[in-house]
Amino acid sequence: MSDGGVSSTAYRYSRTARTPRLTVALGLWAVGILIITLYFSAAVWITVMLALPLLPGLWELWRNPTAMLALDSKGLSWRNAASGSTDIPLDRISHIRLDRRWDFSHRATVFTDSGKRLRIPPDCLPPHQRFEQALIAANLRVERHHFQIF
Repeated sequence: MSDGGVSSTAYRYSRTARTPRLTVALGLWAVGILIITLYFSAAVWITVMLALPLLPGLWELWRNPTAMLALDSKGLSWRNAASGSTDIPLDRISHIRLDRRWDFSHRATVFTDSGKRLRIPPDCLPPHQRFEQALIAANLRVERHHFQIF
C-alpha cells in the first residue's frame, strides 16, 4: 500500500552553526588582527574596527543554532533560528524549483497549489543532489534552473 509516494525512510537533514569551518575562519581572522596589531603597531581604533566582524561569528559559535529540513509522508518542513518553523503538506505542493546561482550557491523555492512561493532558508538547505533525489522519490515535481539571476 502506498503512502503518497514517500517510503517509510524519511529524508532528514540538520546542521548546527558550530562547525570546524567557522572555528577556523574566526581563529584565522583573530590571528590576522593580532599580527596587524603587534607587527604593524596598528592604532587601537583600527584594531577595534577589524575585530567588529568577529562578533556575529562568535555569537553564532556560542549560541550554536540548529537548522533542520525534513521530508516524509506527511509533508515538507524546515526550521531555523531566524525564521522559525514551516510545515507544508505534500498534497499542497505544486512543485519545487531548485536554482543554481552565479556564485555557485543553491536556492530552493516551494510553490504551493494556491500559487504561494516559499523560499527554503539557505541554512536549512541540504546538499542539492541528495535533496533532489528525495523530492523525486516523494513524487514531487522538481524544476532545475541553472545560473538564474532572479
